[in-house]
Amino acid sequence: MKRSIKVALISAVAASAVLFAGDYVNINKGVNSPDLIKKQDLGAKKVVDETDLGYRHSGLNGAFDVPEVKYDRPAPGAAPRFERSYVNAPPLIPHSIQGLVPITAKSNQCLGCHMPNVAKGVGATPIPESHFTDFRPDTKLDKNGNVVKDGKIVANATDIKIAKFKKLKKLNPARYNCTQCHVPQANVKPLVGNTFKPDFKNKKQMEHSNLLQVIDEGVK
Repeated sequence: MKRSIKVALISAVAASAVLFAGDYVNINKGVNSPDLIKKQDLGAKKVVDETDLGYRHSGLNGAFDVPEVKYDRPAPGAAPRFERSYVNAPPLIPHSIQGLVPITAKSNQCLGCHMPNVAKGVGATPIPESHFTDFRPDTKLDKNGNVVKDGKIVANATDIKIAKFKKLKKLNPARYNCTQCHVPQANVKPLVGNTFKPDFKNKKQMEHSNLLQVIDEGVK
């Protein structure tokens, strides 16, 4: 008798699961149907077609035209500097970099003109002091397995509020790959208009870095 009740109960649960699963699938089909999505009240939002997801305004499948891009900037030393995009932004490369890249472990031609000891003589922008600085905290595990940063036990990196840094005698290796931040300019028509306007405190910030002086601004 008990076995019969147990079997009947299992059968009832299984049947309910099948029924629920069937209803779940049917509900999802209804919700995901294109017709129903278009009828939903999306307020100010609109349904975006796949051809509007990218700049080329065509489907992801099939051939498409790639806009022509020209890097026809003047040679090094012959190009005027660009105003920085914002305070302490990485300067844009105003000149052609043809023949100067790629940067490799054994060759970085940017350093030939932009190292501080030669930049002034050739009229180039000197590599700033921040590139000869190590901003990474001294991190290690103590004998109890705690994370210790700059001599302080922390739960995570956000526990460190004030940026500490060490001056280096050589270029910080993390800054060696110049083109990871500094980019050349191409002669193309912008696909999206840019209305951003930087707020410089003075004219010097338009061309020079003062990162080390303001790195803790608003924190201390």
